[in-house]
Amino acid sequence: MIERLVPDDILDSLDTYDRIVVGGIISSLENDDAVLFLKRSKHEFMPNSWEIPSGGIEEGESMLQTLKREIKEETNLDVVSVGHYISAVDYFAKDKKCLQLNFKVYCTGNVKLSNEHSDFIFSTVVSFKNNLDNFMVKVVKPD
Repeated sequence: MIERLVPDDILDSLDTYDRIVVGGIISSLENDDAVLFLKRSKHEFMPNSWEIPSGGIEEGESMLQTLKREIKEETNLDVVSVGHYISAVDYFAKDKKCLQLNFKVYCTGNVKLSNEHSDFIFSTVVSFKNNLDNFMVKVVKPD
């Protein structure tokens, strides 16, 4: 249950949002510093922007179930463990107030992208920061 990793004040605010999204800041077990970034396909919303795997919690799903499902769907990777909570970033999409909760995640397997994405890279957050939009910079919190 990864909900216990989220600060209480953020958990207490979840019912004020229309949609809760979870995202995985994925590192391989071999290299903790490198993070997996995905490039959105040209036919998708926000084409060619870089992001992390993420998606909305569906009815009856826990945060962990959603995180595992979204990572598998978007990258074909299997979640081995969730390290810790990284950030919470709110935004509006299609007139809905959304909150994305982001976690450090360790995975195994080989990346195989879904149609949502056209490319991927493993890179350190600091060296890749200039490729990210303001939202994604808040998500990955490069310090």
